Parts: sequence; C-alpha cells; structure tokens
Amino acid sequence: MSLLIEKHRNLAPAVKPLTRTVLLATVRAALEPLPFVHCLWEGGSTSFGRNDTWSDVDLQCEVDDDRIAATFEAVEAALAPVAETALCFKVPEPAWHGHSQRFYRFTNAEPWLLLDFCVIKRTAAYKFNEPAIHGKAGVLFDRSGLFGLNVVRTNRDAFEARLRTRIESLRARFAMFQVLVEKETWRGNPIDALNFYQGLTLAPLVELLRIRHDPLRHNWGNRYLHRILPPAEAKRLQSLMYVGTPKQIPAKRTAAAAWFEELAAELAGRPRLIPPA
Repeated sequence: MSLLIEKHRNLAPAVKPLTRTVLLATVRAALEPLPFVHCLWEGGSTSFGRNDTWSDVDLQCEVDDDRIAATFEAVEAALAPVAETALCFKVPEPAWHGHSQRFYRFTNAEPWLLLDFCVIKRTAAYKFNEPAIHGKAGVLFDRSGLFGLNVVRTNRDAFEARLRTRIESLRARFAMFQVLVEKETWRGNPIDALNFYQGLTLAPLVELLRIRHDPLRHNWGNRYLHRILPPAEAKRLQSLMYVGTPKQIPAKRTAAAAWFEELAAELAGRPRLIPPA
C-alpha cells in the first residue's frame, strides 16, 4: 500500500457481522504463533476499565525490528475471512510516538468498532508499558516480560521535578502571548482570535487542571478530561470553551487568565504535585 488512506474491499463472500470478541481473537490467533511477535496487549479505554459499547479496539504489539511489514501482513490476511475492510489509514511516519500504526474500519461492523493497531520494534526505547500512566493493559500474550520483569516503573521524583519546570514554562508562555488573542480581537479578526484563545489561553489552562487532578497525564490535553474534573470545575471550563460570538472572547479570555493564574500559584505552592505510588 502506497497511499496514506486507502479504500478497499475483500473479494471474499459477505461475512457475518464483526464483533469485538471476534476481532480480538482473530488478531491474537494470527500473531501468537509467530516467533518474531513477542507481546500483544490491549490499551486505550480498556486499560482504565472505561470501555463501553462505543469503544474501539486499541492493540499494540512488540516485534523484531525487521518484521514490521510482516506483522501488518499477517493481521490483514487473518482479518480477510471475517472482516470486510472499508478503510485503512496508515499514520505517516515518523509518527509522534516513533512506532508504526494503522487504523482499520470495517463494512461488517459498527463504524465505531475500529481497529487501532500499533506495531513496536523490540529495540524501541518506550513501549507504553508504564502502568502508572497508561493503565493496566489487557495482556493477550507476553513472552518478553514487558508487563512483568520489564514493566516501566514511574520515577515519581523525576516526574515531580519536570512538572515544576513545566509550570514555570507555562506561566512564562502564558504571560508572553495573551496579547495575541487581544490584538486579533482589536483587529476584528475573529477566526485568528478564537484560534489563539483556544491554543494560548485554554490549552495551558487545561494542562494546569490536569496537573492538579491527573498529574501523570498532564499532557493528554482534553482526553478523558470530563472524567477527572470535579463537576464544578468541568462546568466552569465548559463555559469558557463554548464561545457563542466573537464579542464573547475578551471576557472569556479575562476569566480564563484569572483562573490560570490562580491555579499556577496554588500548584507552585503545593509541597507535592504527584501522589505517592
């Protein structure tokens, strides 16, 4: 496959509706016998016990460095008899995480039952096997001890120090660039003003809120945010996120800035940001 996004259908006769159980079992059956595949696990919402009717399937595997293509080929061949692939998205490389990743959507499954499949080289430095950050993985098989002897233990003291530095960086950046929101409002450029408001005002505010309530995942943005914020704070943030007209931006920016400074001062004064294990 040479394109990043490809539509294709299997030539096999129509198959039964695809279920999560069948999808997981098919991938496992394809990979477990292969000597170059060392570990297969399910991450995403399953790792946090939050999977529901609308969850997709997030699978990661560790393989020999020269078997990335062979791993994708094995999975796609195994899926052919049970799944009609409608769309495959190949994440452009190098991906942000340094691994190889593809997403699959199937015609014989609900549109939300995607397969998010990430293939990780055995020599990769980081493999999402840090339970304190990524949750308790659903391990399907583990011959390399990624979730046993080789599981990554979070260095909380080092993380604490990084967060202290991060808070200072956020404060300096916030103070420097709020004027960009204001001047685009003065210029009558609501699209630019909203863009800067979202990226330079709300994004750092969200990161401080995450440091307060979910410090090990401080850089996860809005992901799962509704689950970690107390209701009052979620309501307050929501009111700042939804902008009805350009005229509302200045007042919302002022309110968000006041909250940001309040949070930054509170967090800087805390004796500890990360709770003990």
